[in-house]
Amino acid sequence: MMKKPVRIYFLCIQNRCRSQIAEAFAKHYGGEHVIVESAGLEPHDIHPLTLKVMSEVRIDLSGNTSKKIDMKYFIASNVIVKLCQQVAERCPIVPFGITSVEWDIEDPLLSNDIQSVRHARDTIQKKVIELLKGLNVPI
Repeated sequence: MMKKPVRIYFLCIQNRCRSQIAEAFAKHYGGEHVIVESAGLEPHDIHPLTLKVMSEVRIDLSGNTSKKIDMKYFIASNVIVKLCQQVAERCPIVPFGITSVEWDIEDPLLSNDIQSVRHARDTIQKKVIELLKGLNVPI
C-alpha cells in the first residue's frame, strides 16, 4: 500500500522566483509521492529570468501563475518551507504541528542578473532533493 503523498508548501514573498523553482523541482523529483504548491505574501508575475533558468534544466514554468497564500492549503500541509530571507523579508508564522523549514535564500532577482538566479536555482535544487530524501520520498 502506498503511503499518502507528503503535502509541501513553498513560500516566499512574491512567488515569482524562489518558491516557484522549489515547487517545480519538488514536483519533478517527488512525482506522485508529493502534493506541492507554492505561494507568496504579495504575488507578482513569474519573472522572465525564472522561466529562463528553469528552461535551461528542461523544466517549463511558462504555464505557472503566481499565487497568494491559501490558508486552507497552508494548514493542511505536512511541511512548509520558507525561502525568504528572515532578516530582510516578512515570512509567515507556521502553526504548531506542521514541520517548518527555513532556507533563508536571498532574492536573486534583486540583482537582476541571470547568474544569481542560476545560483539560486542550483542551491534550491540541492535543498529540494535533501528535503525529499529526509521525508523518505522516493526520488
